[in-house]
Amino acid sequence: MTNNPDQKNVILLLTRPLDGNERFCLEIKHLLYKCEILDSPIQKIKFLPSLSKVNKNAVLIFTSVNGLRAAEKHNLTNNRCFVVGKNTKKIAVSFGYEVLGFSKDQENLLKLIKSKKPTESMVHIRGKHTVGNLCAYLKKSEFSCLEIIGYNQEPLKIKKQNLQKIQSGRPVILPIFSSRSAKLLQSNIDLTGFNIVAISEAVAKILTGAELGELVISKKPDLNSMQEATLAILRRLIKFDSNKS
Repeated sequence: MTNNPDQKNVILLLTRPLDGNERFCLEIKHLLYKCEILDSPIQKIKFLPSLSKVNKNAVLIFTSVNGLRAAEKHNLTNNRCFVVGKNTKKIAVSFGYEVLGFSKDQENLLKLIKSKKPTESMVHIRGKHTVGNLCAYLKKSEFSCLEIIGYNQEPLKIKKQNLQKIQSGRPVILPIFSSRSAKLLQSNIDLTGFNIVAISEAVAKILTGAELGELVISKKPDLNSMQEATLAILRRLIKFDSNKS
């Protein structure tokens, strides 16, 4: 994924697992030509053999694409689901699921499920490291819900060649999509001077002790808003660089 630096000064450090970095760049790559893109996942997704307990008539809940992939990997025959995120919905539909409802985050999905009042049992297939406890809240509202860990997010180190570049003093833009990623990044590298795009207030709070160049919180917790915030910082940095020269 790394493009040709060609004397580009600004670095865009992308740390999402699997194909997340590719998806981040897919529709805006033509706007990123003035920066060097470094692909360096901070987590690796490992799918777990733990889905045999799923009732074939249960409604599945996917709060991430990886939960959906875990279900597909284990060939679950369930065909109805609730999901978080437009991309998760898009992939679920392409896999043949009937999406009963989707929302931008877990909090709004909980409200949606409550409003629809499903009578079937539900199964939330999630990662080992997940913020919030959707199943617990559903149980408190007297819905039947089983929580299954379908995958683990194993930590990775920043690639050595990328570490050298981001420590060279060049401006760095770093989009961060989860609290776990924020914690892993903070323990892996010195974020001093980095320009951070945080997907939420919760992610931003983790970084309050760092002396950042800029900290921007995405307007919405979705891919499009993260892309827009990243491009806004990139434009400011490029303008600053051109003014210097």
